[in-house]
Amino acid sequence: MEEFKLNKFKIEHIFSYSVEVDPNMFIQKLPTKDTRVTGNITGGTVWGPKVNGKILPMGADWSVVHPNGIVDVDCRAMIETDDGAHINMFYTGRIDLGSEQAAEDYSNGKFPPVMGTQPKHVLDCDDPRYDWVNRVSCFCIGRVDFTGDPIVIQYDVYSFFATPFEED
Repeated sequence: MEEFKLNKFKIEHIFSYSVEVDPNMFIQKLPTKDTRVTGNITGGTVWGPKVNGKILPMGADWSVVHPNGIVDVDCRAMIETDDGAHINMFYTGRIDLGSEQAAEDYSNGKFPPVMGTQPKHVLDCDDPRYDWVNRVSCFCIGRVDFTGDPIVIQYDVYSFFATPFEED
């Protein structure tokens, strides 16, 4: 049997951000027994080695909570960089609330104080200075803090890419 090598890859931190979400969530029961929980973005801050700026007060997270405790995240947001470019941010992911009871609580607006999240981001921009964002694949490590008004979600955004095999 032929021996296979794992592919080589690189990971790079490109920016972090903190987004503020209105705590008055719109909660809608769906005919599928799921619940849509929508939170409107009210602003935020972006900082890091490659992107700095702010999150504009537009966009939202249209999450779907399943009765088994899984939340599918579907978010759209806009970054305005310090030098005037606009980067669209689309991200999806999955959160495991841990139980059916936690899903029921979440679906009724009873959120945990803090939870983790790990979405996948897609970025796009028409500004030539940020053309590189159109070419990267990203993952994020995040934390949602429901204890304040507004709700604060902080993400660290990383690009990752395959590299050619290196000889051993």
